[in-house]
Amino acid sequence: MKYKGIELEGLDKDVKLAHSRFTEADEGTDWIDKLLTCDKAALTPTQFHEVSALSSVINMDYQICNGGIGQYVGNGYHEYRAPYSDDDVEHYGAVEQVYMLRALADFGDNVFPYADSCNREVRQWANLFDHIDFDSVDYYDEVIGEYVSPEAVEECEQSYYGGVSDHVGLLCEAYAQYLCKSYGID
Repeated sequence: MKYKGIELEGLDKDVKLAHSRFTEADEGTDWIDKLLTCDKAALTPTQFHEVSALSSVINMDYQICNGGIGQYVGNGYHEYRAPYSDDDVEHYGAVEQVYMLRALADFGDNVFPYADSCNREVRQWANLFDHIDFDSVDYYDEVIGEYVSPEAVEECEQSYYGGVSDHVGLLCEAYAQYLCKSYGID
């Protein structure tokens, strides 16, 4: 399969992003690993932005699948963060993550046309996620005496766990391959 003149291979492999750093490991993420460990100083500003955007979606996936949107917000993954060091990337907030999810779904339309329903689900989930009020993700319910999430947050989480996350992992790996090959990262 060619995408913008770049030959992509192994698109039928199993990809699994880990959702617990203690009990799981990423599987089938060779291209993601290459991309995230490349020399960031050698990247152009556009390339650095693309790598940062993809990394931000991968971090979003981990946070949401590990502890829900409450953990994602509580750990600050809905907000921008500058790189910690020269070999780090920027972490983009929720708005940029939504843009990247939509871009990944568009990429999926070209690279995985047989998975049009999965690509559409990613797009629909991004639209749902885009409407979450991150200031009220978890609130304390005095009647039951515990923190609860609004119904929209729970619906968003369940939709993500229900298959969107798996396709996002596949899209991230395929897009990482495209970026690596277009940047000359072997």
